[in-house]
Amino acid sequence: MQATKKAQTNSLKSLFEGFNNSGIKFREKVCEECGWSESTFYRKMRVEKINDPANPGQMINSISRAEKEKIKDLAWEVQQELKDLL
Repeated sequence: MQATKKAQTNSLKSLFEGFNNSGIKFREKVCEECGWSESTFYRKMRVEKINDPANPGQMINSISRAEKEKIKDLAWEVQQELKDLL
């Protein structure tokens, strides 16, 4: 009988790949949950305030409170996925 070798995973490699992919996962989850395109994600990431279309000359936050809460929850999700790799 031949002994079967179980494929061993390199934990350092898995963790490194998890960290490398975490930003992508985060962006994808935010875009899906908030209904944003990738370009909208990056625009909202760069700009904190935008012109208020209802009140010319006024500025409003580019991200609503509800979106901020969703984003925080998604960040915790991605963080937990990284913890699970340990």
